[in-house]
Amino acid sequence: MDRRKFIGVSALFTGAMMVKPDMAFASPAQESKLATGLDIKSYVKEPKRKIPVIDSADVVVLGGGPAGVSAAVAAARSGADVLLLEKQYYLGGLWTGCCVLPIIDTHGCAKNGSWTKCIYGFAQELVDELTKMNMCIVHKGHPTPDPEATKYVLEKHISESGVRLLYNCYAAGAVMSGDRVDALILDCKSGRVAVKGKIFVDCSGDGDILEWSGEDFEKRKTQIGAMWRYGNAENLNRPGVFESAVKNVKFLHMGGEKDQDGLDVYNLTRLQLKYRKMMWEKSMEDKQKPGCEDLFLLDTPSQLGVRVTRVLNAVHNVEFEDSLRYAEYPDCIGLSGGDSSLTYKHGLIKGANRPIWQIPYRSLTPKKVHNLLVAGRCFGFDEGLTYDAREIGTCLVTGQAAGTAAAMAAITRTGVRDVDISKLRQNLTAQGVKL
Repeated sequence: MDRRKFIGVSALFTGAMMVKPDMAFASPAQESKLATGLDIKSYVKEPKRKIPVIDSADVVVLGGGPAGVSAAVAAARSGADVLLLEKQYYLGGLWTGCCVLPIIDTHGCAKNGSWTKCIYGFAQELVDELTKMNMCIVHKGHPTPDPEATKYVLEKHISESGVRLLYNCYAAGAVMSGDRVDALILDCKSGRVAVKGKIFVDCSGDGDILEWSGEDFEKRKTQIGAMWRYGNAENLNRPGVFESAVKNVKFLHMGGEKDQDGLDVYNLTRLQLKYRKMMWEKSMEDKQKPGCEDLFLLDTPSQLGVRVTRVLNAVHNVEFEDSLRYAEYPDCIGLSGGDSSLTYKHGLIKGANRPIWQIPYRSLTPKKVHNLLVAGRCFGFDEGLTYDAREIGTCLVTGQAAGTAAAMAAITRTGVRDVDISKLRQNLTAQGVKL
């Protein structure tokens, strides 16, 4: 069947879109409380319409950040037909679009007290390739690649693994069939369309499918910051300025405002305007420093540094206390570490190095939805782990595990909670993942 006929016979009605049970007959006041926190003025009714299904896959991955790319490549290499959906026109998410360049969490403190590497697998594959291109340095102990080179390498791996990629697709909802996601609704330049899948992996960073599917999650607030780059900055040396993989280019870090809602469009707009003004004015100030007369603002981030929004209430959320005591899980699917100089903000063991901690498969697994896995900064962890759980290294690890498990579930026609853990761990070990 060609694509036009497929679209003609495969249509979904917006009336079939799943809503949470407590919203089905809610009053406007109740709906205001259930919404994202925006001040709702009134409502309009969208006419019913058929939504064409334009594609389907064994595994559909939402979000092309480090977790999403890792998940998509792992699923494709495991034999699944994979569709990756990304709202931007590049891959890497905050890693490349916000210049959150250091791959933190690659090392941690082992039980014997040594500072030990713990992240391998696809993450190491990327670092090795970027290093060979002279596009990755080690800065303060962390592999730190160039963002443009990273975009290129990520697209290269997507292409070579056979993943089908769609850019400029904003996912806008989910169509549910009982406890399963049947399709995702997308808004794009081609209009409103839908894609179907056997297994879905939420790597959106904001847990978007969690919201739409009625899955259990917790909404959290934290700092929203930004990073940006200078050119001709070889003579600029001050706190907050970091070396990059490109000669005379340095990147800078702004911690940003605390306790911010990363799902409020008004708030995000306010911060974007405020931060870009600050970046320009700071560049003009830095330009006045001795030897920095030719310094210029190379780029500002195309995305704000949103650290956390929705977090899955998983079958088992990783607990911060467990991570400190080297808790071991029979369903461990990867390891993570931390930044020894920044982790212990909670005052639990000041001065100590961050222990290597295990990530159980259960922390990627929802309690309700049968064909959904979650990776990246919205998998299941408690608030004390926010710093390390959202880092690029951890995202790459959880993505690789989720993609591998999703392929296994799709090929064997089982639910994600029925995946053979022993086989999953064998598959991840064969991929070079350290367990």
